[in-house]
This record gives sequence, structure tokens and C-alpha cells, in this order.
Amino acid sequence: MKVKFAAAAAILLASTSIGYAADMAVKAPYIAPAAVWNWTGFYLGGHVGAGWGTTESSLTGIGGVAVPGGFAIAQNSRSGFLGGGQIGYNFQSGWAVFGVQGDFDGMDVKGTTPCLGGLASCTAKSDWMGTVTGRFGGVVGDRTLVYVKGGAAWMHTDHTLGITAGFGGPGVGSVSSSSTALGWVLGLGAEYAFDQNWSAFIEYDYVDFQKKNIALDFSAFGAGPAIANVDIKNKLSIAKVGLNYKFGGPVVARY
Repeated sequence: MKVKFAAAAAILLASTSIGYAADMAVKAPYIAPAAVWNWTGFYLGGHVGAGWGTTESSLTGIGGVAVPGGFAIAQNSRSGFLGGGQIGYNFQSGWAVFGVQGDFDGMDVKGTTPCLGGLASCTAKSDWMGTVTGRFGGVVGDRTLVYVKGGAAWMHTDHTLGITAGFGGPGVGSVSSSSTALGWVLGLGAEYAFDQNWSAFIEYDYVDFQKKNIALDFSAFGAGPAIANVDIKNKLSIAKVGLNYKFGGPVVARY
């Protein structure tokens, strides 16, 4: 009897061990959690684009005498190319992305138009611009960010009035002055992360600058001092494409 009991116990133990071993053999292999893109981090990049807009000028005073209400001189249509770089930081929380960004551009955006009844030509040429903006966006799909931005802008412009016919004296020449105007910028864009740390974007910005008063010295064209005070108002649209490199780890694990 004891022999039969021992044999039965051995058979039961063996079958249990075989069943456990079979379970171990078919257990699914470990699969690492899927990784998703995350926009959090510092980034640095560059861009190229085009700018177009207008420059409005009006005479507000001459020889120390104010011109009531101002006298419209010209409205230049301007266009040209620009290129520069940007640096910023993004923070992602769920689908929302918050950020801050600084841009600087070298540019050749200019235009010339007849003014003062055809006696002169007015030229405006902007050579650099900088912006500081806040950004807010949302993630669409896995690696696409759609965003809006807004903030402050600064732009440097050279203004030239060329004399094309006798104006205050013989000879033909020009007078010029420059201004650095403060304004506000609003923009929207889309950015796609095509690599672990690299992303590409396309963006449109509208920039409106405050009026800036400049002084044009016409003394060389007359018998004595002749300073004209002119208000300048710039508006600019910008379309650009660019690349960003995001520092740090490109992904986080999905838990």
C-alpha cells in the first residue's frame, strides 16, 4: 500500500512540474513600452524666408515749425528676403505645449516710390529685426505641433529721400536717416519632428511697428539750416521655413 501511495505521489509531482514547465515555455516575451515624442526642452535652429509690407511717411514739421495733422509724403510697398536663427524652450503637458522663443534676422526688405509730387523718391530699407515671443500650441498626431505666437519686435530701417529735381537749390542729391522701431508680432505655424532631435517648421508672422519720428537735414540744398521731421510707420508680413535641433532626450516612455 505504501508503495502504491508513493508511486501516485511521484506521478502527481511529475505532472505538475511538466505543466509548469510548459507554461514557462509559452509565456509571451517582454516588450518594452512604446516611446512617444515629447516637445519639452531647449532648442536652437535657423530659418529663411521673405518679407513684404508698407512704410508710410508723413511730414510733421520743418525748420522748427509744426505741420498740423501732418502731411502725407509717401507709402512705400516693400519686399525682400531674410534669414536668421532662433532659440527657445518648450514645455509639454498632455497635448498642450507652452514655450518662449527669441529670433534674430538679417534682412534686405526695401522699396522705393516717387514722393513730394515727383520731385523726390522715398526709399525704405530694413536690414535687421529681432523678436521675443511666447508660444502656445497643441500636438496633432504623434509628432506634429500646431502653434500660435505673440510678443515684441524691433526693426532697424534706413530712410532715404532722393532729390530728383531742383528742390531748394541746384544739384541733385539725397538725405537719409535711420530708425529702430518697437512693435508687436502675431504669428502661427506648424512644426513636425522628423527625427529624434530634429524638427522642421513653416510659419507666418504679422508685425506692426509704432510710429517713429526721424529728422532729415536738407541744409545742403538751401542757404541755411532746414531740418524736416517725418513720422514713419512700418508694417510687415513674414513667411519662413526652418529647422530646429532639440537638446536632451528626444522621447519619453509611455507607461
